[in-house]
Amino acid sequence: MGELVSKTSSAVAVDENLTTLIDWVNIEHVSGFTVIIDNAGGGSADDITDVQIDTSNDGGTTVSTDQHAGVPAVPIASAKASVGTFTETANFVRVRALCAAGTDTTADVVLLADTAAARICTLTDVKDRLGLSTTDHDSMLCRLILNLEDIFNSYCSRTLILNSVDVTEYYTGGSAHLKLKRYPVVSITSIKVAVDYDFTSATALTADSDYRLIDGGKKGILYRLYSNWYEFDDSIQVIYKGGYCSAGQTPGSGEFALPNDLREAAIEQVSFLFKRRDDIGLASVGFEGGSINKFSPMDLLPMVQKVLDDYVRRSLP
Repeated sequence: MGELVSKTSSAVAVDENLTTLIDWVNIEHVSGFTVIIDNAGGGSADDITDVQIDTSNDGGTTVSTDQHAGVPAVPIASAKASVGTFTETANFVRVRALCAAGTDTTADVVLLADTAAARICTLTDVKDRLGLSTTDHDSMLCRLILNLEDIFNSYCSRTLILNSVDVTEYYTGGSAHLKLKRYPVVSITSIKVAVDYDFTSATALTADSDYRLIDGGKKGILYRLYSNWYEFDDSIQVIYKGGYCSAGQTPGSGEFALPNDLREAAIEQVSFLFKRRDDIGLASVGFEGGSINKFSPMDLLPMVQKVLDDYVRRSLP
């Protein structure tokens, strides 16, 4: 089925308008990916009547819309899932869905790609540790890895894995130092400050004249030269990329490899949860061809927590 690449962090509301479930995720220009659409139900009706899989080689500027219309199969009823497998070679994938006129529901998505690219650890990492040679448990393991990354991010109060395209975030200052949520910082496209929140008209600050990225961005700290950052709520706009490369990826220019201890912690945690899946109280929701497994921070191994403690985003003094 491939390595886990992305999933929706929570169920997304879907109505009669075409709704984006996953927006332009980088799958590293590989041929072959799988999309699992899970209809969580609710709303005025349960059926998803159309799913569109769009591809792009430039992050959405040039788009091939609705590739392989009819795959995954629809309608998708409440508490049901549909799997679509695709063979396009593309850099980016977007998943959209809609319901019949006047109806709505919620849905979440898992995107898998036949690539060495992964997230906090790879499917191969875990299968090697467990001694698994078949694909019988791939779907469950991928779900565990995805959920684990969410838990790691929550525990550390930051996003650990590098985003493939720029993200826009807003901050509140009050001192000369500002700590970003994604680090190490790989690139900054723009930083603007605006008391009136008119960031379109605001002039971007200049690196090393208006601000400085401390220690090459390793800790995500921006230092405002000659003054403090505005303390008005959300008055600072930062457009940037930050985080570690996914497990198994070779860092590009200016990028940072995923630390070995983080990857090892993820492998150990997923392996433990899989081996104890029947007796540690994992919540399981069945769907055709597999199951969704979720767990909480209380299930983290002491060794894993000790590793994560070194990566927690601390407040600046």
